[in-house]
Amino acid sequence: MKEYFKYSQGFVNVNDENLYLTNSGNWSEIESLREKSPESIRKNRQKRFRFDAFLFVILLITGYSIFWMSKTGSITFPIIVVALGFGVFKYFRNELGNVYKIPRDKITSIVISEEEAKINFLNADNQPDFETIDGLGPKGKTILEDLKK
Repeated sequence: MKEYFKYSQGFVNVNDENLYLTNSGNWSEIESLREKSPESIRKNRQKRFRFDAFLFVILLITGYSIFWMSKTGSITFPIIVVALGFGVFKYFRNELGNVYKIPRDKITSIVISEEEAKINFLNADNQPDFETIDGLGPKGKTILEDLKK
């Protein structure tokens, strides 16, 4: 079995051994993934902090360009800056999802609702943990239903 599906913050890849949360859905990306642990949580938080810092800089530049527009009367520069900032934001938004693997034998339950699934499992420290996968489409529901069995 080798399946994958998209969710709101990336992709879920599933094979016979593990369930992988990835940003790209690329199978070559899963080779280096580790189980959810304090280290993987720290890496995900660092990634989120860098994105938030980048977004803050884009907002500052946008604010400056609007200020510049009010002083010069030119609207071209602010429109270009806002369009570029929005494009970059859309491009990098999928990089925000969590990235780690969940061994299938450590999954304790999967609860599927209309648009999301909650996966309960034991993390790398064998402590109860969970992951909520939102923006679940029909393909994802089908794969997770099969995984529940």
